[in-house]
Amino acid sequence: MIRKNQVETIEALYNAAEQKKTTIVKQIQGDLQTLEGLAVVLGEIGKMEREQLLPILQEINNDNAFIQMGFAWPDGSAWLVDLDGSIYELSLYDMEFFQKALHGTSTVSDIFPDERVKDHYVNYYGVNIRNPEGGTMGVLCAVHSADVLRRILDAPVLSGQGFSNIVNGDGSYVLRSINAYPGDILPENRELVKEAVGTGGIASFDMTDKTGRKQVSVIIPILKDRWYLHSMVPDRVLRARYTQTAAGIMTIIVVSCCLFALFLSRQRSMAARTQKMLMNLAYRDSLTGLRNFDGFKLDVKPFMEKNDLSSYVLWYGDLKKFKFINDILGYEEGDKILRLISEYLQELEDKECIVCRISADNFAGIAKCGNQEGLNIKFQEVLDHIKNAGVEGQAFIELSVGIYRLSPGDEKLSMDVLMNYANMAHKIAKEKPGSNFALYDSGLRMRQIEDSILESEAEKAIEAGEFKVYMQPKVNIQNNNCLSGAEALVRWLSPSRGLVPPDRFISLFEKSDRIVMLDRYMFGQVCRWYRNYLDGGGRPLSIAVNVSKVGLLRKDFIQYYSETKRCFGIPDGYLELEFTEGVLLNDTDMFSDIVRQLQSNGFTCSLDDFGSGYSSLNLLKNLPIDVLKLDIMFFHKSRDMGRERIVISNFIHMAKELKIKTIAEGVEDTDSVEFLKNCGCDVVQGYTFFKPMPLEEFDRLVKEQGRKPLVPKDV
Repeated sequence: MIRKNQVETIEALYNAAEQKKTTIVKQIQGDLQTLEGLAVVLGEIGKMEREQLLPILQEINNDNAFIQMGFAWPDGSAWLVDLDGSIYELSLYDMEFFQKALHGTSTVSDIFPDERVKDHYVNYYGVNIRNPEGGTMGVLCAVHSADVLRRILDAPVLSGQGFSNIVNGDGSYVLRSINAYPGDILPENRELVKEAVGTGGIASFDMTDKTGRKQVSVIIPILKDRWYLHSMVPDRVLRARYTQTAAGIMTIIVVSCCLFALFLSRQRSMAARTQKMLMNLAYRDSLTGLRNFDGFKLDVKPFMEKNDLSSYVLWYGDLKKFKFINDILGYEEGDKILRLISEYLQELEDKECIVCRISADNFAGIAKCGNQEGLNIKFQEVLDHIKNAGVEGQAFIELSVGIYRLSPGDEKLSMDVLMNYANMAHKIAKEKPGSNFALYDSGLRMRQIEDSILESEAEKAIEAGEFKVYMQPKVNIQNNNCLSGAEALVRWLSPSRGLVPPDRFISLFEKSDRIVMLDRYMFGQVCRWYRNYLDGGGRPLSIAVNVSKVGLLRKDFIQYYSETKRCFGIPDGYLELEFTEGVLLNDTDMFSDIVRQLQSNGFTCSLDDFGSGYSSLNLLKNLPIDVLKLDIMFFHKSRDMGRERIVISNFIHMAKELKIKTIAEGVEDTDSVEFLKNCGCDVVQGYTFFKPMPLEEFDRLVKEQGRKPLVPKDV
């Protein structure tokens, strides 16, 4: 067992290191391929002056992630241009990457300090530019932040306890993970690393850090004769499961020996019963009789080794809102549904299908399925079986399934890793409405890593003031097209990423309390500006601020917003809180009560994205809202413009009879403005008048514009 565990330990660490290496190599190759394509185009254009070439490179780089891009002559003199248009002149003649690129080898440099930004490091990329005659014109250069590769290194290795570094041939750091231990074990073991590199760059060995902890390490090459990936993980982490298993087995052996001495005559029968009981406890689920995940891993390994994996899929699924089913129907009925699904899965089991229950309502399996149509059919068969089973609450049952399509070579990976891929896809399926399944692709993993990084940076970004208030002005088209207010929008200006669009981080923050922090931060910033604006003699304007569903459900929601408004002395009737139809959670009574309390504290309440939900008319009838916002872009999805305008005009007419103010957002042409004005719509918001603008620009606008009429324009 010890020898087997040691072999599996090294194999698991090699697999983890190979995955990280693949990601790093794909990143570097992708950047070089981008430059190689551009170099071909520039070579065909021929010689160009700096004033012609650099604007072209700057415009091209706007669509890429390079910090700088430029051109270097064969003598090493180079021009580099920033994203903001700043031009730098320098000599690259003595740099190794330049010489290699000049002689025809596309390459990336080692890590260098960024002379413009303290504690920031970069890589240089170089690609040869050849003229139509085949001669060398020069080198196309680009500068990339080392953080791109560092983020890949920082992804956890094996149970989140290990880490990786990039080293060179003599064991020195090229790029170090932020997760590296403070003890810095590398200098003490430099000879081990150099010896491993000398054997061809692929080796495994044990090291001991300064605290005396044993580390299992592997070395694999990344860039030939230059960079090597050094991955390591504490030996105790990898041995934890083995230690527990060994302790349990030793206990069983001791107890068995005692029983053998006491009950020799019943030896065989007792041994058989004990063996069967242990197997069931270890590898079977007691509720459904299916194998558990440990049993699944045991059975699936030989299954994968003897079959062609290209025609198989690994799936992971569960029931949506299963807790709701248990609460409404009771745990007995919930268990009945689980047994029903288990019985159906057991019927599917054969030489091409293995299934298991992982926990609660989570099931998984491996099955033969060649194409997308086959997946659709199998998924529908499960839904039909549940629908026709006649169980109570079948209307509430919805399935979400994640699918990972296997390929040759996957049998070398651990089942935990493969199941994690299916689980990633499962999370995507769970976000879709109704019963659904989703397929895994490599972008899902990188997206989840990036999502985790964004979430982890949110709180510090709020504290650092990286989230900025943008205003989209509103225009009163019934009052001579005068400026009447604005809606406060959020933009994340990250020092490392630049502008992060709201649709990239809002949905992430809504899954945690971070959206509440952001909501309240934005509200405070708007109130602070409004106070300064009024103190400077500005006329009162209606300013709308968005409120999330998570924030609405906080116990101190009304208290916080009301006290903040009073603290800044904002007059009643000018702060508008915008809610989407999704925040109602099918409890209009609760929402109506909240709206009335907010109105009593001087807020105006609006319902956003009206017309995009299923219960809009019912909400319009029951909710005491002040403002109704119509999303005109939603209505533009219709094919019949005449029917569209009939619907919009009748919405506006109903709102006016209910004494509800109407605002149309997403207005982008003058014809829509004229139509909405004739329908009686009060205010419009959209690119036909203004795009969202920084708070400072909006401040200047309201001071300069005053009540002057505005002229709409087509976008």
